[in-house]
Amino acid sequence: MTDKRPIDRLRDGAGSLEVKTPDDDSAITGMLTFGGRLYAVKERGIYEIKLADQIDPERKNIHVPNTIQRVLPYGSAEPWVGSVLLTGHELLKKEVLNKSIDVDRAKSLVLEIAQNIASAKEVLKAFSDSQRIEFEKYDLKIKQDRSVMLPSVSGIANKCKEFFQKSDHALDSLFKIVKIFYPLVSKGGWESLKKEVGKESTQIDNFTEVIENILPFLQFVRNARNCVEHPRIEQKITTTDFTISPDNQLLPPLIEVIHPKTPQPQVPVVDLMSQVVTSIVDIVEIMLAFLCNRQIQPIAGFPVQVHEFPKNQRRTESVKYGYGIATENNIIRFG
Repeated sequence: MTDKRPIDRLRDGAGSLEVKTPDDDSAITGMLTFGGRLYAVKERGIYEIKLADQIDPERKNIHVPNTIQRVLPYGSAEPWVGSVLLTGHELLKKEVLNKSIDVDRAKSLVLEIAQNIASAKEVLKAFSDSQRIEFEKYDLKIKQDRSVMLPSVSGIANKCKEFFQKSDHALDSLFKIVKIFYPLVSKGGWESLKKEVGKESTQIDNFTEVIENILPFLQFVRNARNCVEHPRIEQKITTTDFTISPDNQLLPPLIEVIHPKTPQPQVPVVDLMSQVVTSIVDIVEIMLAFLCNRQIQPIAGFPVQVHEFPKNQRRTESVKYGYGIATENNIIRFG
């Protein structure tokens, strides 16, 4: 029997990896697989781990290292990561869902959603920080000549454009997940999902009502993105920098969405961005729960369903939903 080559001994041997960056020494809280890829979940980031064999499967170069790369600058310490990424990992399981569901593709799309939400949050944070810094720079007392120097945030319209693009990309990826569960839903968009769910012979839950309630928001985000990418007289956004109101109050940067179907009166930019991000997270979370609940394969006669677990029964505090079997007095976790 011939001895193993040095590269085989190296690759087949036991080893360990340190997942640490100069700005993130937080603890590892779990490991995930999404689309056949391995990820380490830390409190302040998500990192993809590629072993040398994935890069050099024919084992030709002994010097090829294992690699670690951050794919998300937010980790398990952020509740929204639990609501989106970790909930997707909890519910999108091949051993539970019907074989027709492309679980790997759906998981990859959940990661895309999380990355776009992270990008939108980064725009929000950068804008909020610059607004605060500018405000703190200036003495807003009126001078003897009855003038005052106002703070100013540059590039407000461009920041809003980037924000709505990232937000719409997140919802577009969510709709692609919907099409995995409902292949007939396509050109009709979210309205067609409502029709398909309404056709179901058994009214399992209030999914139709939920879709009805979130439709205006979904349409607003798409229309807002169109406003920033294809502005017209009747379809555009307008923004203002810091201003003084007639009653002598300092107003923060404001945004107005002008659209015939989904107008948004003037509101502070930071407030609107915050509301949009929060709503997207909530919608992704609830949509994953409803979609998966409709595609559970028969499991040895057990009535497995998606349940919202109380905090004391959750594996991770921010992951509300999981599979369980309802008994007379309790819900037994499944999987």
